[in-house]
Amino acid sequence: MLTMVLAVGFHSLEAKSIKLAISGSNEEIKAFEEREITYFSFSGLVDITGGMIDWETIGHRVTYVKDTNRYVFVVGSPYFKRNDSLFNMTYPAMFKDGLLYLPAETFISFLDQFTHEKISWSRGSGTIRIDSEYFNVTDMSISPKANGLLIEIFLTGALAYDIYVTEGNWVNVSIRDGKLNVPRIQMRRDSRYMYDLKTHQQPETGQISLRLKRKVDKWTHKIQNDPPRIQISIADVNFALEPSDTNPQIGPDEKIDVIVIDPGHGGAHYGAIGPRGTREKDIALSIAKELAKLIRKDKQFKVIMTRDRDKTVTLQDRADIANKASCDLFVSIHANSSLKKHVRGWNVFFLAPAKNDSARAVAQFENSAFFKDQLGTKPEPDNDNGSTYDDPILTILNEMIMTEFQAESYDFAMMVDREFRRKLKIPARGVDQAGFYVLNMIFAPSILVESGFISNSSEEKTLEKGGYQKDLAKAVYDAIKRFKAKYESQ
Repeated sequence: MLTMVLAVGFHSLEAKSIKLAISGSNEEIKAFEEREITYFSFSGLVDITGGMIDWETIGHRVTYVKDTNRYVFVVGSPYFKRNDSLFNMTYPAMFKDGLLYLPAETFISFLDQFTHEKISWSRGSGTIRIDSEYFNVTDMSISPKANGLLIEIFLTGALAYDIYVTEGNWVNVSIRDGKLNVPRIQMRRDSRYMYDLKTHQQPETGQISLRLKRKVDKWTHKIQNDPPRIQISIADVNFALEPSDTNPQIGPDEKIDVIVIDPGHGGAHYGAIGPRGTREKDIALSIAKELAKLIRKDKQFKVIMTRDRDKTVTLQDRADIANKASCDLFVSIHANSSLKKHVRGWNVFFLAPAKNDSARAVAQFENSAFFKDQLGTKPEPDNDNGSTYDDPILTILNEMIMTEFQAESYDFAMMVDREFRRKLKIPARGVDQAGFYVLNMIFAPSILVESGFISNSSEEKTLEKGGYQKDLAKAVYDAIKRFKAKYESQ
């Protein structure tokens, strides 16, 4: 009965579209007006920004999962659940042409609360804006100096602030009108110097609190320019580390101009092999060469390939090549495989602990070269996905994941994802995260592209086609240009 009522109601609705402003581009999303409320296609938003939607036909229950958030909507109801909490968006979720529609005027403000980026709705311009540059307190660093410890909080411009030290060695920085990029700042937690790092966002103030491991007696602070930042100097020679304990001074500079392309496997490492005998190492190299050719035509970039022919290159060698070149972006190219021959689609991965078995399985297969190089063994699969993620050595290594460029890597992965959705004809599996050793050793924003399932007979043929390889290379190239335009302007 609910479906019939909705279907009748839609006859009077005027179809339209709204804009989605994201990463320097404008996308279109289906929408309609209902009693002066703009309903937008949430399904369309998810197609662009990532995540997974699952429909339960009975009861018209829709589940959306992204990162640590799980939303549940019921068609015809204004209530939705996020994890274990219930919310009321005033107007009901609606169903049309197989898509879920939500009220922009009321739901976007909820979504803004639960995501890493600023999300806003403008009825006047008919635009949903996703703005990662909304924050004016963008990052933090903590580093040892000869006479103590230096804490720097990076801003987009000068802001008034107060600093006070409280019991328990808490250093509290309260920034007036500060809008904190919480995920980025939380990534700077460093157990060598601190027990805890907390952020607290209020309407007119953003606060960062660090509980340091040593008592804070002597400290000074000042505002610095170029770039704008708050500097806190703590005088305590016992905070200093031995030179061997510090991170290497390598990584990208302020320009995005050195791109390292990493064709997966090679030489003695064939990678996955398709039903027709197609080898992953050959597909990866062909795509990498197409990408290098495109980038080299653009005089803005320098391109370095970890291999340009069929030869064995260890994971450590790949990392050394990238780090010695001070690369600004690292793109590792692969083809996926599954024991389930019907599985299809491309994936874009960035480095973070895997959140699902599928991502773990991909990481374990791609990491198998690590075991050959370092341990002299190759782990055997322990389930039907071909994964070995219960191995204790993998568990330990997974906990050591480097997070310094995680936010930028995620952003770059999302840009590649959007270009793939525009240009590639095979199914989208979206952006995911997992613990890839080759990415974990790179001191720069980095992603791993699974260009399709070589284990699927249809997709194996697609991967062999020069046209598909060129389309995929063009998509990555366009994302690189978008990343450069965004991050060089900051």
